[in-house]
Amino acid sequence: MRLAPLTATLLLLAAPAVAQDCPQTGSDAPQELHQAWIMDGWERREGDPDFIFEDKMARWYDLESPEGVFYDNFAPGESQLFDDAGVYGANWEDLQNGARSILHAMTDEGDSLVSDDVAATAQGFVGRVEFLDGETIAFDARSQLGWACVDGAWKIRQELNYAWIVEPEDIAGYFDAGGAEQ
Repeated sequence: MRLAPLTATLLLLAAPAVAQDCPQTGSDAPQELHQAWIMDGWERREGDPDFIFEDKMARWYDLESPEGVFYDNFAPGESQLFDDAGVYGANWEDLQNGARSILHAMTDEGDSLVSDDVAATAQGFVGRVEFLDGETIAFDARSQLGWACVDGAWKIRQELNYAWIVEPEDIAGYFDAGGAEQ
């Protein structure tokens, strides 16, 4: 009967979407990923290999489908707004590779809203960039990330990062308290 394939197709279309089983808790859940994105992804220590965005940051970004909205007022270059994660990330390579170290510390526990296939996280942090020429920049920052569940893993689709320059001594207590390595 010719209706059977059509009926089966209609039933499949009407069925609720199957959750992609992205982790809701643990180290691969959005809030923990947000913290690891800062503390592991964007960290640099003296002697680290060259920072190549697509190699180091693939855990957090869907580089096969890189479209999204990525804003960071601290981003180097002409633009702080990007619609492609790969272009956004490559924009940071010169700054990363021109630094002796880039260290961060969390300033709060963060917050998150998580559903089956999308999530939003917010996190406060501080950072200290020591350039190869000896210049040091300290900053206080706030980050909000929008996540999508892609093939069972959370990937960043939206970023809103805002940082402001502070005196290094203003944030030294976060590092002294064990928030990041000296």
